[in-house]
Amino acid sequence: MKQAFLPEITYMRGLCMLGVIGIHVGSFALTNPQANVQLIGLLEILSRFTVPAFFFLSAFGLFYHTSSFDTFSYKDFLWRRSRVVLFPYTAWSLLYIAYAGATAGNFAGLTPRYLLPALFFGNGYYHLYFMVILLWFYLLMPLWRVMVRGILKKPILWLSLIFVVQVAFNFWSSYYSGQITFQNHWLQYAYSMKLNYWVAHYIWIFLLGAVVAERYEETRELLWRYRGLLTIVFAVSVALMMGSYFYVLNERHYTLLEAIYTIHQLSPMGMLYTGAATLFFLFFFIATPMSSMSRGIWEQIGDTSYGIYLIHPFMLIILTAGMYVAQLQYTALVVIGLYVCTVCMSYLGTLALKKLPQPVRRILLGR
Repeated sequence: MKQAFLPEITYMRGLCMLGVIGIHVGSFALTNPQANVQLIGLLEILSRFTVPAFFFLSAFGLFYHTSSFDTFSYKDFLWRRSRVVLFPYTAWSLLYIAYAGATAGNFAGLTPRYLLPALFFGNGYYHLYFMVILLWFYLLMPLWRVMVRGILKKPILWLSLIFVVQVAFNFWSSYYSGQITFQNHWLQYAYSMKLNYWVAHYIWIFLLGAVVAERYEETRELLWRYRGLLTIVFAVSVALMMGSYFYVLNERHYTLLEAIYTIHQLSPMGMLYTGAATLFFLFFFIATPMSSMSRGIWEQIGDTSYGIYLIHPFMLIILTAGMYVAQLQYTALVVIGLYVCTVCMSYLGTLALKKLPQPVRRILLGR
């Protein structure tokens, strides 16, 4: 019988949330012309796997408790997912767009002409596109259920083939898709926004999460049996990512921003790193003994990760505004401090949101 609670999955949610905040803090660190390249490598290169890993965790949650072989009501499924994702997504998009309007003294962003495209493409604020892609995954749930049933007949073979196709597609999308243009303004805009809503970039990692959920006990045994190989692959993938990062900086003389746009989670080595890191940290949380204090901290971070994800840009706005007033530069120590403060303030903000009346809390947090 499947367990109702898997601590390692909760811990993984917390880890991924910490990685996403690292990426967003790193974007501020990049404004320093003398930014610390090692710290940028951690925040903007090694943390990148956490975005697709969230799709792994989302698929895991969907398929762990409701197998692809169980009866399925598409209508009920969409209603439940709407309450958890669509309603909070819409509410937070409106909040961030309203904030942008208030600071600019122009609320045109709340008019249908600008608001509807912003909601469709996840442009309400820089972190909200993830929820649009997630909603598309939900809309296509009948397709994923059929695919998972087929993959489970020969999971290693099918996941390997899909991985190869995914690498090829992401390589094209990352480095060659810009060659395609459209005369129609709206078609060109929709195409240029493909990273914000095309589920095609993350199909493999999503299906991997689904298959792991369907065969979780077998996966745990395999991770333990091949733990040495998993560790080696993970270490090699880290070396490839960081080695390539320093190579394009030092030998090709890329800027930091150019390096980040080249060595990312959708690149071929980024795909390898994403899969290896996701499985490695899942195994790490399964196999590593933890004190009750450590478990409590990871559980708190994991349980509040959704709220932290939604609210942390507001905390970054407050903190960076304070830094501007204090005329602080984005040195390595300041960036680390900014990261810690963002995590702590977002956690406290989430706890405050949980104290709101239930109707408001359901709209903002989906629960």
